[in-house]
Amino acid sequence: MGAPLVALIIGFGQEAGLLFLILLATGLGLVEFYRLTLPESLPSQRILGIGLGLLFPLAAFLGREGAVVAVLALVVLVLFLLLMVTPGELAGATSRMAVMLLGNVYVGFLLSYIVLLRGRPMGLQWVLFLLVTVWAGDTCAYFSGTLVGRHRLWPRISPNKTLEGLLGGLAGSVAAAVLFRLFFLRCLALSDTVTLGSFILMIGQVGDFGESMIKRSARVKDSSHLIPGHGGVLDRLDSLLLSAPFLYYYVQWILG
Repeated sequence: MGAPLVALIIGFGQEAGLLFLILLATGLGLVEFYRLTLPESLPSQRILGIGLGLLFPLAAFLGREGAVVAVLALVVLVLFLLLMVTPGELAGATSRMAVMLLGNVYVGFLLSYIVLLRGRPMGLQWVLFLLVTVWAGDTCAYFSGTLVGRHRLWPRISPNKTLEGLLGGLAGSVAAAVLFRLFFLRCLALSDTVTLGSFILMIGQVGDFGESMIKRSARVKDSSHLIPGHGGVLDRLDSLLLSAPFLYYYVQWILG
């Protein structure tokens, strides 16, 4: 039910509807990220990190790409000021600042690219293209890995990921991209379609491994239990986080 619901919100809510969805995902994702990485004794820093992270999608909606970069500079400035004015021992302060910055970049900054993508010509089609290819790739990777997976890709980071799952996901992502092009993006060349389907899956896998590394460092299986049987928001978005900037810049720089 998740995919059709998101598609309806994006389609009928237009840019404002997507912004609301991304703001919600950013907030929940940062709650999960800071719960995993910052101690409970620092609630004010968690709240500040979440508040700063929400500025990225807002900047993408109001001022586009340049505003997002400006927010990134603002976040670094605010975190440096926080480091200097926080009373007590400075031991560990720089590592906490680095964690807060990582959360802002990993969740807020990367998710803002979905809002930026929606603001481009044919933005709705491009956002749906991203969602369809990522979800198709993830689904095919899961089933192919479960059914015929034998050769583990990176057991130290994610013991359940297999080479067979990766190949199945690649096939599913490319097939979904080609089918989507056939109905909604006829202007996209077949070579670009296959390239995008392949790289979105591969880059999404890097994002998946990255989130697995964060969870392993925190010694948890899921980022939260918000979605019964599926983990948390970060567990659902990990493949999108790095794929969205890739698609945005491919559309902007390669396709013009």
